[in-house]
Amino acid sequence: MSLPNEPDFALIKKGDGADPEVFTMICGIENVSVNKAAQTSDRYRRDCTKMGVTPVRKIKATGKALTVTGSGAANVDNIADFEAAFGQIANYEIELYKYDGTDTGALMGTYFGSFMLTTDNGTFDANADSSGDITLESDGTWSYSAAA
Repeated sequence: MSLPNEPDFALIKKGDGADPEVFTMICGIENVSVNKAAQTSDRYRRDCTKMGVTPVRKIKATGKALTVTGSGAANVDNIADFEAAFGQIANYEIELYKYDGTDTGALMGTYFGSFMLTTDNGTFDANADSSGDITLESDGTWSYSAAA
């Protein structure tokens, strides 16, 4: 039987901009989604030998984007950092891990790139758990590297 090699959890880490750059985990963000999208433009072309036939769509990629969303606990310790990062471009790493019985887990791979923090939402509920979520939008190229 063959099963997918799936990650058990992911961490979002923000770079400090120093050289060498140090990345720090955003504590409280426990659920991470990575979404890639290609922006497209539709063109319709006719077969020059069959001008009476309805043209068919030819699709053209006009751009691509990576969006990362994270959600979890509302961590008051993050508020000042999120305020400073909001609307700013910085380097981030999104690390994928598998549970392996250790405190850290086994790294499976890492997305890396420049992103802008575009949303920062908090829900502070007196009768339930408080929660928070963030969205990072890519700025330029990104990469993915499988762990060795």
